[in-house]
Amino acid sequence: MLSLFDYVEYTKSRFRSAMGKVMHSAALHTARSGDISSADTDLPQSVESIGRRLCDALPPLRLHSVSIYDNQCNVLWLSEGALGPDEHALVVDALDQFGAGQMSESFEQRVEDGRVAVFLAVRPPQAALTGLVMVLADTKATGEGLLSRIANAAVHALVRELTAVVRPAALRRIDHDPTSLVLTLADDGPPPEGAGRPARREGGRDLAPAAVNEILERGELSLELESTTGASAPAAPAASTVPPIPAPPVLQPPPPAVQPPPPAVQPAEATAASAADTVTLEVLPFVKLRSGGRMRRFEVLPRGTARQNRDPAVLDSLAMEGLLAWMAGHRPDWTLEPTCFTLNLSIATLEDEQFLRQLAAAFSRGGISPDSVGFEIAEPLCTQRRASVERFISGCERLGCFVVIDGFSFDSAVVPLLRSKAVRLVKIDARLSTAALRDKLAQATVVAIVQAVKVLGIHCAAQGIETQQVLRWLTAVGCDFGQGSILARPLPIARLQATTAD
Repeated sequence: MLSLFDYVEYTKSRFRSAMGKVMHSAALHTARSGDISSADTDLPQSVESIGRRLCDALPPLRLHSVSIYDNQCNVLWLSEGALGPDEHALVVDALDQFGAGQMSESFEQRVEDGRVAVFLAVRPPQAALTGLVMVLADTKATGEGLLSRIANAAVHALVRELTAVVRPAALRRIDHDPTSLVLTLADDGPPPEGAGRPARREGGRDLAPAAVNEILERGELSLELESTTGASAPAAPAASTVPPIPAPPVLQPPPPAVQPPPPAVQPAEATAASAADTVTLEVLPFVKLRSGGRMRRFEVLPRGTARQNRDPAVLDSLAMEGLLAWMAGHRPDWTLEPTCFTLNLSIATLEDEQFLRQLAAAFSRGGISPDSVGFEIAEPLCTQRRASVERFISGCERLGCFVVIDGFSFDSAVVPLLRSKAVRLVKIDARLSTAALRDKLAQATVVAIVQAVKVLGIHCAAQGIETQQVLRWLTAVGCDFGQGSILARPLPIARLQATTAD
């Protein structure tokens, strides 16, 4: 006699089977009417569709999961849950037994944690093994003889269909690493003997002395720049011969014939203002992969001129100045919904001890909360410039800004930085997340990162998501946010608006 639980499971299975027949009849009717596209007709021959039909064909069971693999133990489809090292070891042993001819087409194996695994070989006629199906169920609900209950005619028919879509995977070399995680930085050591000091780049910019004094006195974030080619211009002596004229009480500057400009500071400020106008700010959203929370997150992508791109510190400062100016002028667009922004910093900015001081003054003047701005630091910089990064993270913690570790790959030298309260998010290395579906080591590393930062109360984001398969897998393992071409593309910050009304 069936227990109450078995009866409920049996009823659910019959309902799914009936609904499947109804949907199949509707699809056939649509196909006969000529309304179905050619792409939809191929759907029943995909691994995913066959896997779902296989779940419907199973008898009433307390299932843990149904999964499909190729002959190299790569997961092609998983019904629910997650697969750990124990399940992976079971599949490896089953492939070895099928390949060695110890098992014919199916067998079952008991697991120590009270589960039972049934393996069905995916093998075309007169051909080698191309994959297998693993059914995990609870022994308390199944009892003995699970294989005889599962191996019915409908299940065998679906396994035969899998032989047409599951192809054998190519053999991989033992020393092959599909992640290619070789992280390097340009050598910035001293030049070799006899090479001499490198020539100064043409068109480089330095801080004018008067501008430096103004920054230290007023705490301005903007960088007043002075061109090295125009430093010796004889404009100051000519201006000193003109008697001083008091400034008129108007905002618009008078014509040059009436009022000459001040000798040193104003040209530098005009240079900085013109440089800031050429920096275009775009934002790339962090798309939520899991429900919960109202916070919107955006990565700021500055687009500067060729000259600005040659000086990363200048580009960082101009980008931050433009971001704070936009936030001060468009307050409803980022305050009606909680919003925060991140900016990826260069090593020159990280080593600049004045940057955070100027930033604190800019927050105070604009009335902007520091916790709405964060800074992304690449993982290689955390290892090669450890002292500067630690000092910067400590400064962010005192100021109230947050930090994001970019390109995180679970480097043992970087993990201690996660102790800081300022570190609130890690961005998984794109090479890891894209290789996770074809490489077990990359898959295990991503799962380890997601679980580890969750224990620490830190969010994790995946970047470079290009396919739906990768997106579904990252969502299943618990990744919080994602970035990629299939999710969202950068847009100008001027188009960023609040999505809710006050």
